[in-house]
Amino acid sequence: MLGYSQLLLGFISALALVWPGTWMVRYIAPRIGLLDIPNVRSSHSGPIPRAGGLVFVLIAPLVAMVIAHRAGISLARGEWALLVSGWFIASVSLIDDWRPLPARVRLVAQAWAALGLILYGRYLRYFGAGGFGVIDVGWLGVLITFVWILGMANAFNFMDGMDGLAAGQGLIAALAVAWLSMSVGLEWMAIMSASIAGGLLGFLMHNTPPARVFMGDVGSIWLGFTFAGMAVLGAPRSGERLSLGFWVLLFGVFLLDSGLTLGRRVLQGEPVLQAHRTHYYQRLLRVGWGHRRVSGLYLMMATILAAVAVLHFDFVRLPFVALVVVGLLMFAGTYALVHYAEGYKAQLEFERGSALGEVVGGGLWQPITRFLRRAGMVLLADSVIVVLGYGLAFVLRFATVRELSYPFVLGLRDGIIAIVFVHLTLNAVLGVYVERWPEFRAVIAVRFCAAAATAALVLIVGEVLLGPVRAIPISVIGIGTVLSLVGFLGLRYVRFSGT
Repeated sequence: MLGYSQLLLGFISALALVWPGTWMVRYIAPRIGLLDIPNVRSSHSGPIPRAGGLVFVLIAPLVAMVIAHRAGISLARGEWALLVSGWFIASVSLIDDWRPLPARVRLVAQAWAALGLILYGRYLRYFGAGGFGVIDVGWLGVLITFVWILGMANAFNFMDGMDGLAAGQGLIAALAVAWLSMSVGLEWMAIMSASIAGGLLGFLMHNTPPARVFMGDVGSIWLGFTFAGMAVLGAPRSGERLSLGFWVLLFGVFLLDSGLTLGRRVLQGEPVLQAHRTHYYQRLLRVGWGHRRVSGLYLMMATILAAVAVLHFDFVRLPFVALVVVGLLMFAGTYALVHYAEGYKAQLEFERGSALGEVVGGGLWQPITRFLRRAGMVLLADSVIVVLGYGLAFVLRFATVRELSYPFVLGLRDGIIAIVFVHLTLNAVLGVYVERWPEFRAVIAVRFCAAAATAALVLIVGEVLLGPVRAIPISVIGIGTVLSLVGFLGLRYVRFSGT
């Protein structure tokens, strides 16, 4: 019978082995050419040893296997598939760290690793949909699993561009997964997660700002792949408690930053596989925030999301609105911080005629308050439009007053704050509150349509993944989205026509 003492043993053992192992990599890597030489996209100034992640990639699973053997736990075929596929993709990534490989080679290796897990393990097929029961997506689950695994592996790789960020997020997530896995009886996953957490802490001692070693692709891609694989293996055996919604909430910061950055580059026609410095954390670094401040901000948000995820899926079911508001507050706060800090710094540099160094907290608050003064009334009007739109959607969906009373009072009450947040933050992402338009143009309508379509998708996915306490019918979301879009466009048309 596995106990928490064995999880602690795995954590401490991995920590005790990875810390000196990483020190050895710091000594050996420069002598064999494993160095990260800074370039125009780098956030460091001098050569730094790389591929330090190789240490925890090897040690954490080995420690977990030893403890599992001592506890009498046998690994299932899917768990062996995750280990072998993970080491395969780590081997290819290590070669890439040493001698860069073409992007197509890396993607093929990731696809083969994902295929190995699917063939010898399982794939995501059943999704708990809250008030809608369980959805069986059939063979479409194979495609969903591919996208999930490759997306997570590359999200960790994209976000491993700042001292301590990827290792810190991995440490927080591994602790949360270890706790919840133990709670639902997934003993191997609990041991593995605890060992990964200990290994990451040992590595993090060398990776905190200023970093003395980088984990490299061998560490970042393996971490993303392993966490994604755990989600695939654990979901069908834990009911809703380790469902995909748990993992999306747990890694919300990484998924939002990397996903939105990737989407923006696709829409702008930029090469998505080319290295760049347009992630939100990189933009904060360019504004003048230091590594410690930016990584501290991201890890604080990751800790909050992990705490909310464990609380919701292990202790007490939180209302859907609470989950969405917490997630969107993280995103909206980061977006506002980046966007207005960049604009305010550019304005100050223009006025002074010279470059600024760091932007301090007081300098960040002024552009945000100025934005609220300028766009506050429009935000309030749009909020009213969303409430009226979804209220009317309930009226249209439920014909009689008797049918209307329950879903309107309960469903709309529990979900309207989240719905307003979704619509307004997506509008903000597309710049409809910050750009001044001299007249009503087609580009405004296109932006609002894109934001509305994305909002509908987010709300529907939220209903499916997170399983709210009281589900809002998808038909209401669709009608409410259309009515809100009409209201947004009508307000702008009237506003521009009256000027």
